Amino acid sequence: MIVGKIINIRGVLKNMADKKIINPGTPVAGPYSPGIKVGNLIFVSGQGPAAGTKTIIEQTRSELENIKKIVEAAGAKVSDIVKVTVFMTDINDFGKMNRTYQKFFEENGVSEKFPTRTTVEVSKFAAASMLIEIDAIAAL
Repeated sequence: MIVGKIINIRGVLKNMADKKIINPGTPVAGPYSPGIKVGNLIFVSGQGPAAGTKTIIEQTRSELENIKKIVEAAGAKVSDIVKVTVFMTDINDFGKMNRTYQKFFEENGVSEKFPTRTTVEVSKFAAASMLIEIDAIAAL
C-alpha cells in the first residue's frame, strides 16, 4: 500500500510540468493563481467575498460561487469538489455558514456525497471586512 502511494505521488510530481493556471476572471488580490489544474486535480485558492457583501451568509455564498466559476473553467463541476477548507473569524457563525454551504451544494447536484471539509476559526484576515475564506480541491 505504501509503495502505491509513493508511485502516485511521483506521478503527480512528474505531471507538475503539465500544470495549467485557471483564471475565469475572478478577482485576484495578490501574487497567486485563482486555480491550478495538475493532472486530474484542481486546486482552488482561498476565495474572498465579493465587494459589498457584509454578512456571513452573503460572503459564504459569494466565495462558493467564485469556487464554482474556477472549477467549471477547469472543466469540472461542483460535484467534483472533494475537499474544502473554511476559515472563519467567528466560529459562532458556523450554523449560518453551514446552512448556506449545504444549500449551495444541494443546488448544484450534491445531496449525499458532500466534500470532506475542515473548518477553523482564525483571528483575522488581511481585509478587515472579511468574515470567511474558503478554498477547495476538485478531482476530475
